[in-house]
Amino acid sequence: MVGHRRGAYVGLFVFAFFALVHPVLAEHEADHRYTVKGYVRDAAGKPKGAVAVVAEHKSGGKKSATTDKRGYYEIRFHLHDANKGDEVTVTAEGEVKKVSVDLILEDHVTERIGRVDFGAPGGPDWSGIAWAGGALLAVGGGYYWQRRRKQTLREEKREARRAGQKKRR
Repeated sequence: MVGHRRGAYVGLFVFAFFALVHPVLAEHEADHRYTVKGYVRDAAGKPKGAVAVVAEHKSGGKKSATTDKRGYYEIRFHLHDANKGDEVTVTAEGEVKKVSVDLILEDHVTERIGRVDFGAPGGPDWSGIAWAGGALLAVGGGYYWQRRRKQTLREEKREARRAGQKKRR
């Protein structure tokens, strides 16, 4: 019985861990993938969700994404080593920015990323830490509650045995 409860806590921890990790969906091998990502914020630095972001490469590749509630977006291109130095034009709400494809030719393992942010800089994103802290509190609270409950049951059994022994005398 105890093993099943421990397994439940381990299962809850594993679930919480994977629920907090963003899945990485690769469309191409790392040496053929170039990701443009960033945030769209207003003048006060607050995230803007549901904003269309369009990125265009000179080869005619044009892709778009919509920001999430944190103002975050990602757009992936299929580019090669020969595209080093090319410009990618990124547009959000009429504002246009350019990023140069910067990559290390010998490195075919590390993901190739260009960062383009729009609007005022935002503060640190504490949401991941808050979720992790909440999950740890929930697991810790559940563990504490379980231990406390077991201790109470043991005390009740002990009292029942003492009461039974007193009746026999």
